[in-house]
Amino acid sequence: MNTPFFPRAICLLSLVVLLSCSAVYSPYIYDRTAELKTETMTLMNKGTEPFGKYASKIDQLKADLESVRQQEQLRRHNSVKQKQWALQLDSTGYLLFGFLNKWKQDTVLSETFVSLQRKLVGEAFDLIQETEKDRSN
Repeated sequence: MNTPFFPRAICLLSLVVLLSCSAVYSPYIYDRTAELKTETMTLMNKGTEPFGKYASKIDQLKADLESVRQQEQLRRHNSVKQKQWALQLDSTGYLLFGFLNKWKQDTVLSETFVSLQRKLVGEAFDLIQETEKDRSN
């Protein structure tokens, strides 16, 4: 049975519009986020040692994280992930950059504090990755 051209065209156009409204999965961003999470967790473990000993590694990690954040800001239909990165990288917040600022301020952190913060920061990274992975479905 032949369907008229107009209804098929409307369906096709609707599908194209819906697909163009959603952000596209990026395997690079997903993998890079996993790498940065690993680097972050390793560095956070050092929080019980003097901050100055790791200052250059911290600066490099911050630069790498900011680079991914910039890439996320360039992606269309990506406001949720942009907010997730903003929270993770807020120096006055309670996630990664907040942790790094406290470490710098206090020089050495307690093992309990580091452990609890690693859990929070790790879960935030997991959520960022999960949000990216959901785009592949």
